[in-house]
Amino acid sequence: MSSPNAVAFAAARHRGAVLKAYRDLVDVVRRSSPVEARDAVLEEARTEIRANAAETDESKRLDLLRKLVARVGYLRIVTPKGGRHKREGGTFVVREGELVEDGGESKGKRVADGKISMQEAHDYHNRLMKRQYFGRKPPPQPPML
Repeated sequence: MSSPNAVAFAAARHRGAVLKAYRDLVDVVRRSSPVEARDAVLEEARTEIRANAAETDESKRLDLLRKLVARVGYLRIVTPKGGRHKREGGTFVVREGELVEDGGESKGKRVADGKISMQEAHDYHNRLMKRQYFGRKPPPQPPML
């Protein structure tokens, strides 16, 4: 038989796991879009957790915990990131040493547009390759056509 200390330890560990899953649920629900549904989802989870708090059957408790964790996982999938995970948007590109806030599309030099010659494009490519290899000599490239 299990000693009373082992049972108490298992109950405390289970309680900690349930509280962690509940905190995760609160965090995910806080970021969810329909504001009206937030309170309902949290109240439903609270009611279910409180109703099953006195459950003594270990397998039943683990099953309920698995359901809660699965629910949190599903909500993480369908909820867009936001809140503390939100980052400032924007694309930053360095062109010719200047920081440009814009898309990565090159609106400047292109061989296809006829703005630069093939030789100039090849020289530019070689400069970029040298920069990519930190000033060392890059591996040999195929000859220019």
